[in-house]
Amino acid sequence: MMFKRLFWVCLCVCLAACADRTPAPIVPLQPDIQRDSRSLLVATNRERNELGYFSDVRAEETAYLRTVVGIPPGHNPGDAPKYSDNPNPKKHFTIAEEQELKGKEAFLRELKAQLRALPPEQREVTLFVHGYFNGYSDSVFRGAQLFSDFDTPGVGVVFSWPSAGRPTGYTYDRESVLFARDSLEEVLRTLSQAGARNVLIMAHSMGGLLTMEALRQIEMTNPNWAHRNIASVLLISPDIAVDLFKEQLDRVGRLPSQFVVFTSGSDKALRLSSLINSGTDRLGLGNSSAELSEYPIIFVDVTDFNDDAKNSHFVVAESPALIALFNGAANHEEFAQGRSRTVLDTMTDRTVQLNKSVIYQLGPEEDQSELR
Repeated sequence: MMFKRLFWVCLCVCLAACADRTPAPIVPLQPDIQRDSRSLLVATNRERNELGYFSDVRAEETAYLRTVVGIPPGHNPGDAPKYSDNPNPKKHFTIAEEQELKGKEAFLRELKAQLRALPPEQREVTLFVHGYFNGYSDSVFRGAQLFSDFDTPGVGVVFSWPSAGRPTGYTYDRESVLFARDSLEEVLRTLSQAGARNVLIMAHSMGGLLTMEALRQIEMTNPNWAHRNIASVLLISPDIAVDLFKEQLDRVGRLPSQFVVFTSGSDKALRLSSLINSGTDRLGLGNSSAELSEYPIIFVDVTDFNDDAKNSHFVVAESPALIALFNGAANHEEFAQGRSRTVLDTMTDRTVQLNKSVIYQLGPEEDQSELR
């Protein structure tokens, strides 16, 4: 029975993913049609293919781009981005503009310029790191969707690592995560030099593994770097074995002042990952509170919002009710007056329960430097 269930899960994933996830043609913005657009900065260590699109091939150098994404008129918060190799701006997310920047120095200049153009209280950077089974366009469009739906302040940045973009590419993707550590470290160090008020990392699924590995790697040469330079880390449905996560935490040591893990006990993808990985508990399933009670981590259990989302592995991005809940918190008086760094500060500093969601804080409240 278990094998039959696993077979049908895998088959459904494969059938849903048969399209080529590589093409990302440029379609100029059509303001009379498209509802909105979102300007992003993108960093990627993918190679371009013969058609000029970023592929699943691992690149030695990191490419940096300024990109504008067009959002179709029918998009509602929580809708997963729809795309096509022959996009229709009325239905699909599109890449409206793409300018490749000449190295990290040009990227840093562009980032500083964008930050300076904002009011001081909005000079923040949010970095999105995608997960398993994402093509280049997947990662860019998903970043645009998140930044738009949550109306994130400041500058949005996407790091697109070379996922195979295929359901059979799980092992390839794990190796790509290891390959991408140096590239993500370069991006993180560059973001820290931009003079932003805050830098927030938002990582999904296997992107959480990449984020933790990059932070661990930085700490090996610059202790307490993450605490000094990163305001918040949000791991959404992280596909990380709990024992490995503990090892990463111990190496990082003093964590950023806000470290949040979004979990769901109904996450089908993580249940499958646990089965594939010899039954190891995955962090994003939310079964690890006792094991992690010594660490100052905030866990947000979104299981109750699973029925509201089309994707049990990305409830945060695809639950309209949850998005409305977080956006409502952004209107809180402290957030509006600039006394709170992020939407999550408004909620988690008070450790409140929000509707169906359970928000609870684990670990001691004393200084994190004592956690080594």
